[in-house]
Amino acid sequence: MKLFDLWPGHKPPARTPTRPVVSVTVTKRAGAGQPVATGNTPKPEGVHQRLVGPRELPETLEACEALHEQLVADAIRLELSLAQAVERAIQGTPYDRAWYNRAKAALKHLNHDRTRLLYRCGQLRKEAKAHAQQHMDRVILDVIKESMPADQFLGYVRIAEARAAQGVSR
Repeated sequence: MKLFDLWPGHKPPARTPTRPVVSVTVTKRAGAGQPVATGNTPKPEGVHQRLVGPRELPETLEACEALHEQLVADAIRLELSLAQAVERAIQGTPYDRAWYNRAKAALKHLNHDRTRLLYRCGQLRKEAKAHAQQHMDRVILDVIKESMPADQFLGYVRIAEARAAQGVSR
């Protein structure tokens, strides 16, 4: 590189278009503490990736959705990296078989975690919907209770309790 390329306002010579480089970190799932293959992008701060066993599922729906987005992005990056390795192998550039097998296993585990996470998100959505319905029922009962005399409302409560005791519902 020539020094005049570094001057402000100077445009460097046009480069030939290159393929984008996808960086992926593949870790062992069965126990090693060191990453097996690392890409050239730094790991974001505050992100702790489990190296052993399945991932812990979050307790809130928002956290589940955020983790799902992260898992989808990781799976896409890993699939692209695997596809590039196969494409390069077809063109004659060999790839590391051990890395390829570890990456395929990591993708399998990622997809399994995604499936578990989707099931957990569905459970949390059902719970949230049921909780919202119970809250709405409580609000409706409060409005009805305020709009009618207390003895009439208590009469309806006794009728409902009697039906519940008999197991009769409409």
